[in-house]
Amino acid sequence: MDLKNIVDRHQAAMNSIYRRVNVILKEKIHSDITTDQFSTLDYIRKHEQCTSSDIAHEFGIGKSAVTAQINRLYDKGLIERIRDEKDRRVVYLNVTEKGIDFVNFTEKALHKELGSYLSGFSQEEIQSFITLLERLATVMEEK
Repeated sequence: MDLKNIVDRHQAAMNSIYRRVNVILKEKIHSDITTDQFSTLDYIRKHEQCTSSDIAHEFGIGKSAVTAQINRLYDKGLIERIRDEKDRRVVYLNVTEKGIDFVNFTEKALHKELGSYLSGFSQEEIQSFITLLERLATVMEEK
């Protein structure tokens, strides 16, 4: 097993997929949101009243990068900031109704688009791929 080759192939494939999803978002769904911004918005939707620190920890990125994403999502009216009543330094993030509609529309369009790419694979191949990817994620999280 040539570990360097495996890692290089994995990285190249993931980068290619990530770039393609960005193109799909920009050209076919929305021209004003990136994959990172969408992932952040979706995280906020799934984790009510999270903080920018929660997002930075989840995605392994710096707080300044999160702040930039949060500002863009806020400026678009997709999220709101709510200060903690007991500790005004803590700011919770929630998705607005506009943000929920945006995520739902985007997910539906993205699923349709990605479904066309997956149609060339059998159900068994897709299931196997996802299972192995989840297993790798679990192993990496545990270490």
